[in-house]
Amino acid sequence: MGALQLPLVAVVLTACAAVGNPETPAHEDGAPPSRIAVVGAGIGGSATAHFLRQHFGPEVQVDVFEKGEVGGRLATVTVNHNEYESGGSIIHSLNLHMQEFVKQLGLKYRRNVAGKTAVFNGEEVILEETDWYLLDLFRLWWRYGISFIRLQMWVEEIMEKFMRIYKYQAHGYAFSSVEELLDSLGGSGFINMTRRPLSDSLLELGVSQRFIDEVIAPVMRVNYGQNVSIPAFVGAVSLAGAQNNLWAVEGGNKHVCSGLLKMAIANLLKAQVTSISPVHSGTPPLIFSEDYFSLLIQFSLDLTIFLHGMERISLVEL
Repeated sequence: MGALQLPLVAVVLTACAAVGNPETPAHEDGAPPSRIAVVGAGIGGSATAHFLRQHFGPEVQVDVFEKGEVGGRLATVTVNHNEYESGGSIIHSLNLHMQEFVKQLGLKYRRNVAGKTAVFNGEEVILEETDWYLLDLFRLWWRYGISFIRLQMWVEEIMEKFMRIYKYQAHGYAFSSVEELLDSLGGSGFINMTRRPLSDSLLELGVSQRFIDEVIAPVMRVNYGQNVSIPAFVGAVSLAGAQNNLWAVEGGNKHVCSGLLKMAIANLLKAQVTSISPVHSGTPPLIFSEDYFSLLIQFSLDLTIFLHGMERISLVEL
């Protein structure tokens, strides 16, 4: 089960990068772009198309290139005629963009199935949740001390700082890089968290090694297929995806992406972008795309936005 936290960063960053300050013209001559290309139809690309339509209005043409299925990491698999989330399966309650998207698109929240949590060390169950809240707290304290309290406070502090992004967006503020975004939200602390392992940050916080081995490590494996050497910032995002205040969309989170593209009246092009030509002053920019029939397509564009998960997010004004 993957936590749908990184797409929140993608939505936030691409919205800021694509839209920027509403008072700033798209070009030096003040004319808005007439055609925009968005590469990728995951949650980042589809949300960007939506925000671009809101910002530039009905005149601009928005082309979205996608080599695979709409939704990207928001995907489902069908088993015995039932669909199950196979990518970003959960959404945090603080993800205000996704809440608004679901409301605008008329989608429904998926009903949660009640369950209990247990800790298994590979040989036996060493801790299991009961129906008695106070008993569970006592057993957690007996085995891990106050590690779980320290962890909860740490994650909540990070999420509180991250929520500042909505204030920046409300004022049309844009960021030119991920580093600038993180520094604005959490200062050097957020930047450093991208450069050191999660385990080091937790030990420095006072979280016990036993708690890291028995609780934190399994969460990293389930959410991201990683261990506790993952960068601390990504680890914190993963831990936020292990909380109780989570939800999903009925029928699959991928419906948010397809709904946003439809609402943005975007042109979905089933093609794989292979390259974007360099921009030279006075020459029209071209985007090269090899479609499923191995044909080379050339598009003259005013603006190109390239998204690929969180590995690379960049904005190129052509």
